[in-house]
Amino acid sequence: MTYVKKWLEEKIKNGYIRYFEYNEFEKIVEIGRGNFCKVFRANLANTGLLVALKIIISKSQYEPDEVNDEIINELQLLREVDCHPRINRCLGITKDSKNYILVLEYANEGNLRKYLKKNFTSLKWRVKIQMALDVTSGLKFLHSKGIIHRDLHSKNILVNDKKLLIADLGLSKKLAETTTHSKGNKYGMDGYIDPQCFKDRKYKKNKKSDIYSLGVLLWEISSGRPPFSDCSRNLISHYITKGDREDPIEGTPLKYQQLYQECWDDNPESRPDIEKVHEILSQLCTKDSFDLQSPRTLSNSDYSMEYIENNYKGGMLTFFYNRK
Repeated sequence: MTYVKKWLEEKIKNGYIRYFEYNEFEKIVEIGRGNFCKVFRANLANTGLLVALKIIISKSQYEPDEVNDEIINELQLLREVDCHPRINRCLGITKDSKNYILVLEYANEGNLRKYLKKNFTSLKWRVKIQMALDVTSGLKFLHSKGIIHRDLHSKNILVNDKKLLIADLGLSKKLAETTTHSKGNKYGMDGYIDPQCFKDRKYKKNKKSDIYSLGVLLWEISSGRPPFSDCSRNLISHYITKGDREDPIEGTPLKYQQLYQECWDDNPESRPDIEKVHEILSQLCTKDSFDLQSPRTLSNSDYSMEYIENNYKGGMLTFFYNRK
């Protein structure tokens, strides 16, 4: 038995990780995939709960156990931070005939990119700023735990009942564990990557790299479209390296515009820390000049989550609480 399999079995046995039998899931449908994962929607039998099943794909055909290493990394980080309401929850783990699979909270409105495409024209500025604050709150919590995400973009932000959640910690690392050879230094969507990574291959991503990505996300929330969407993909890194950024959107509150421009400054030392970003967005959310947010429409996921909390006590699920 490999170390990683032994680690997983031990953590399942002692209740650190909740284990679900694979046959407990019904109506499994693929809903997305990335470079290193596939995600499925499924029903947890007899609960009414929708969940997401995430299969992590090995990055090397010559290292068949690497997928388990990646699962361990993501599980360890999620166990430390998914008690926060702006982090996508991990419910446990399951296993089919080939793979260990993460069982995650299902986001009923998809990822941020799709959500903006569908709903942008109806979003008031108060709502947009609250969305930006949601992401910032989650990132603030990660940074407080010494964790950098390293792959923030609008497909890794999920929307559940109008609330934004940071997801996909697959490339995340503790600051002390990052090196110039860490995978997250190379992977990601070019439009969100710290320009220092393009200028210096040995550059080590850090908290200020996350701040750069956050700045791009704040602009995307203001515009409703991904960065450099009208540019050839292979030219994006070139434009970013030479200092090009997206233009502000007409009607953007000046303080909000100044904030994301500071976040995506070429010089990491000139970017604000996450506490400052959070402070400014919190102040903007209290401004009376914005239209009030539309009332939130609850889905039956609140009941479903309550069900699983009441019926799966112990282990990972003892950390659950209702989102506010």
